[in-house]
Amino acid sequence: MPERVSRGQGMPDPATEAILDAALVEFDQHGIRRVALDDVARRAGVSRTTIYRRFANKNDLVSAVVDRENAQLFADIAEELKTKRPQSNYYVEAFTQAILCSRRHRVLNRMVHDEPALTLELARRHYAAAVHRIEAALQVIFPPGFAELIGPLAVHELADSIWRYAMMVTLLPSSDPVETADEIRAFANKHFLPSLPEVLRAVPV
Repeated sequence: MPERVSRGQGMPDPATEAILDAALVEFDQHGIRRVALDDVARRAGVSRTTIYRRFANKNDLVSAVVDRENAQLFADIAEELKTKRPQSNYYVEAFTQAILCSRRHRVLNRMVHDEPALTLELARRHYAAAVHRIEAALQVIFPPGFAELIGPLAVHELADSIWRYAMMVTLLPSSDPVETADEIRAFANKHFLPSLPEVLRAVPV
């Protein structure tokens, strides 16, 4: 398992990390909408003032938690693909692992099921950061020299497609089964791969 990802550069602020850790536990146990900042402050062992010095409001705190968990999620995806032999090509496997890893994350998975409208809003708000992190994960998992071969625009378009189709599978019902890894791969081969730009489909991996 890769080392825990921190939000900031260098040494993280201990109080901020404690607040984010406490919020993560509270969101996991009670759901985002039921948690008040007082609950987070109590669990983190800090005052509400300490929280407000770092986060303007609860929505800001939720965004920070989601941003940090997304960073860890994409690091986990890169690690999975780097250490395991792909069952299909890298495009399909990156998509499949994005779905599987997100489902294993209790808070993100609970948010999808309990608060889909909030999930969609946060996906929109964090779109640029999510795509950037998927691009970084792809740079890790691609064979040496492949990212340079297809070019940065193609890598960006692939990351964008992974994010959009992952949101589709996560939030919308599907006529195709998408529960197991093999079912997700079948969905990706049927729907995801044909949607990719020609420059990507023309270069097999």
